[in-house]
Amino acid sequence: MDPIGNAIDDRTSCLEYDKVKQRLDRRWDIEKINEQPYNAEDWKDNNDRAVCYDMKSLMMSFGTVTIRDKPGAGGPQVLVFLNAKHKSYQLPKGRRNLHEDPADAALRETLEETGVEVHPLYLGFDTRLVLDSPETVDDVGLVRQNENGTVTAVNRDVVYAMSYDDKKTGAHRHIYFYAPDAARLGDEDRTNRVRWLGFEEARRMLTMRAEREAVAAAQILYARTRGNGDWWDLSRALLEKWKRNEAARRVLTGLPLARAVASDPRKAAILAEAIRKIVPDGGDEAAALALDYLERLGSADGGA
Repeated sequence: MDPIGNAIDDRTSCLEYDKVKQRLDRRWDIEKINEQPYNAEDWKDNNDRAVCYDMKSLMMSFGTVTIRDKPGAGGPQVLVFLNAKHKSYQLPKGRRNLHEDPADAALRETLEETGVEVHPLYLGFDTRLVLDSPETVDDVGLVRQNENGTVTAVNRDVVYAMSYDDKKTGAHRHIYFYAPDAARLGDEDRTNRVRWLGFEEARRMLTMRAEREAVAAAQILYARTRGNGDWWDLSRALLEKWKRNEAARRVLTGLPLARAVASDPRKAAILAEAIRKIVPDGGDEAAALALDYLERLGSADGGA
């Protein structure tokens, strides 16, 4: 592959990898607020550090470090693509649509930019996510609650983030990376624009250092999750649950009838009830439940 721009050398690649590993492994001690509350000096320091943006200035994007472990490929591979317009090798990413979930935006942008359909890859790592209810524990695959305020969980949330001031657009760019798995390859995957590369090769070829670090983070977390049998079993179980729920969601939200009832409050309420009941459960009963609710939609006339 002929690189555009300057590919980094092996030494730089190793140094960047070690930097990310040290960051992931660093000791994380958080002062408990009830023991050492904030004082005036703390708040002054926070105020001095604060950087504020209006939403016209802030550009939030969501991308992926898409991983596949294809038999015969010599190990896990990462999806990168050539942006000929900007003359750079990049990870797929882009801005979310209005009212779109950030994780859904990352999956959609990957499909649009590379032709590769992806689904979440659940990885085990320490995170500052908050467990707001007992049900959340089941959703994130909690491994342990840590004393320093973090949780160790097998989850599908953001694995790395970057930010910079983009001189071309004048925007303050914040980019959040997820680490999905390849579900299906599209026609775009067979073009010269899209590449599947080993972790190390991908890190050498990507133009932006922050994206190379995102790959390193995903590489480390993927290896740790695969190397822990309990974590990997949990990862597979959570993915199957996501697939069932996603299939049920598509059955309901993808129907023309769903759009047709948008202006009818009673029909819309029935559809909302269907979504609440079916999407959390999924499974083999989803189709039967969907038919039942759709029959109710068809018979509803909008009256009392």
